[in-house]
Amino acid sequence: MLHPDLDRARYGKKHDGDRFVGFWLALVTHARQSGRGDARQARRILDRFWAGGEVRQALESVGLLAVHEQLRDAAARYYSTCLTDPQYSSTLWRTNRIEPEKLRAKMAKETAATLALLADSHGLTGMSQRLPILLTDGLLRALAPHGAEELGRAVAGDPSAVHALAVAEDD
Repeated sequence: MLHPDLDRARYGKKHDGDRFVGFWLALVTHARQSGRGDARQARRILDRFWAGGEVRQALESVGLLAVHEQLRDAAARYYSTCLTDPQYSSTLWRTNRIEPEKLRAKMAKETAATLALLADSHGLTGMSQRLPILLTDGLLRALAPHGAEELGRAVAGDPSAVHALAVAEDD
C-alpha cells in the first residue's frame, strides 16, 4: 500500500494512468524518435516531472528513496509491457513477432539511447542523478534472468550511455 501522496503522484487523483510509466515512456520514445533525441527536450521532461506538484508533495511526505523505488518499479512495468505488446514486439504491421533475443536486444538498444539522452541533457544531477540506474534496473527486472549481456553490449558502444551510468553510480 502506497502512501496517499505517493499514490497520487504516480497514479493521479482519479487513478487514470501511471504517470511514472508515462515519464519513462516519454524519455524512451523521445530517444527512439530521432536517434539520440533532443537533449533540451529531455531536460524539459526531467524538469517538468520533478516540478510537478504531486511529485513535490510525495517527495516531502515520503522522501526521494520512496519516489525512486516507484520509478524503478515503473521502469520494470514499462519493459514488461514491451515484452507482450504486439505493437512493440512485432514487425510488418504486427504480423511477424520479433524473436525473443532480438526483442531483448531492441529493448537494450533503446535503453542505451535513453541513457545517452539523459547524459547529453546535463540533467543527471540532484534528484535525477540515479535515473540511469533506476531505468536499467527496471529493464533487468523485466528481462530476468536475461538482459544483462544485451544491455552491456548496447551501452558499451555508446560513451554517453556509459557516462550516464557512471554519473548515477557516483551517488
